Amino acid sequence: MVEILWLCGPSGVGKSSVGYALFEQLGPHAAYVDLDQLGLCHPAPADDPGNHRLKARNLGGVHAGFRAAGTRQLVISGLVDDAAGVASHVARLPGADVTVCRLRADTDQLRARFERRGWLLNLLEESVRNGRDLDRTDFADLVVDTSGLAVPEVVAKVRATGWPPPAPAPLADAPPAELPAVELPAVELPAAAGGSVLFLCGPPAVGKSTVGFEVYLRKIGADVPVAYVDLAQIGFCRPAPPDGTLTAHNLGRVWAGHRAAGASHLIVTGNVTDRAALARYRAAIPAADWIVCRLRADAATLTERVMLRGRGGGPGIMGDDLRGRPEAELRGRAADIVRTAGTLDASALGDVAVDTDARDVAEVATLVEEAWPGGGICRRSVH
Repeated sequence: MVEILWLCGPSGVGKSSVGYALFEQLGPHAAYVDLDQLGLCHPAPADDPGNHRLKARNLGGVHAGFRAAGTRQLVISGLVDDAAGVASHVARLPGADVTVCRLRADTDQLRARFERRGWLLNLLEESVRNGRDLDRTDFADLVVDTSGLAVPEVVAKVRATGWPPPAPAPLADAPPAELPAVELPAVELPAAAGGSVLFLCGPPAVGKSTVGFEVYLRKIGADVPVAYVDLAQIGFCRPAPPDGTLTAHNLGRVWAGHRAAGASHLIVTGNVTDRAALARYRAAIPAADWIVCRLRADAATLTERVMLRGRGGGPGIMGDDLRGRPEAELRGRAADIVRTAGTLDASALGDVAVDTDARDVAEVATLVEEAWPGGGICRRSVH
């Protein structure tokens, strides 16, 4: 049985921040996923503008991977608006005991948090209305008021409700439990499997997620059927199976959902350091046209970006292990990242190398788009 805590509530209330912070406090055999990361696919159906059915399907896929990897506690953060919405997702989670916890905040607090977040401000009033509507429902098992509380205080309040429930004590004469070897379930691809994949890799802090999401938004603007996956966001699991096998499995599952929803193009961002790791991700999406684009930067640029991330600059991404770290630690991490970048440069990993030095996000995104006009393979460096 997998114990699942589902954190729901209006946009901006803190679901993702609280969910990831709670995941960090759990012991081994825990996992975390943000539903929004499973539904980044355009266009959404007219009768499901929030891609909720797609998210439910993809949630079932990654849950199967987590469960096979030994997960016993799974934290999910995501927006649902009623009991029917919860039921449609839970139906895809066999072997799970789901507790729904609704986070709420006073209207003024919700407005302030949304504005402080600084993005998608056009959805602020919709979030406020959604929060009021949710306050009139009773479908959640737990309700936690987050007004005036920082994230650690909300996490403490959630855990004070008794989740996760204590594990049953083992029998005195029972041998220690051993998890079975990981056998990830097969990915069922739709008949029209394939598509065109842009895989953005490179050293940490080079700007993969920022550039990849910018390209994704441009494809949406051009009305291209496109999806986006950040590998880091679909692989939060302890202990993670070695060699990225779980993340590769989840990538295949999520792309199967996006492909069935009509996406023809996929943008993937993530860390790969060798061709063997890259081959695992390719194998997760068979029959697709791939282009692997490696972003690069010199030592000074990478160090500057690491220090910026440490001070809170750049997009707030769950699992960012640079944000808020002491300067001495950041400089040590920067040195490690520079060495990683040198190894990647020496290996010439990827089909295309794009230099990001002295270029803003828009400029780099344009170069990446030029290297991926139709999803075909080309082998050159862009300077």
